[in-house]
Amino acid sequence: MMYRWVVENQIGKKDLLIDKCDSKQTVYVFGCKDLVLQIKGKVNNITVDKCTKMGVVFTDVVAACEIVNCNSVEVQCQGTAPTISVDNSAGCQLYLSKGSLDASITTAKSSEINVLVPAAGPDNDLVEHALPQQYIHTYKNGQFVTTPVSHSGG
Repeated sequence: MMYRWVVENQIGKKDLLIDKCDSKQTVYVFGCKDLVLQIKGKVNNITVDKCTKMGVVFTDVVAACEIVNCNSVEVQCQGTAPTISVDNSAGCQLYLSKGSLDASITTAKSSEINVLVPAAGPDNDLVEHALPQQYIHTYKNGQFVTTPVSHSGG
């Protein structure tokens, strides 16, 4: 049984697919450019590292979806994701489904972070929210509630 999917240094592919995933598997994407990756099924964790102009569409993640050291990345959650973190990245678009609106979104050292959520009306339009960095954002009652990141230690 394979527990880690690794996608490295892929350029210009628009139809990469990882399917038949289960909750014990992780997906690690590194050094990709101009790529679209679709992940079907529920995986434990997704990490996108040092990628540019990339799109990731996934169904469900058990732990977290992490975007690190990226530029111009679009991430779409079609199911659920408890945590989404964006670190040291610029130009990140997050598309949340109704099932992922409870996600905790953490941003650090990142700019141009926008989250699109389904509108309350029946027309299925998306509403865009810009998120500042160094905060944790949760979606409550139709808007994002922002709290500062608290660092523990002595």
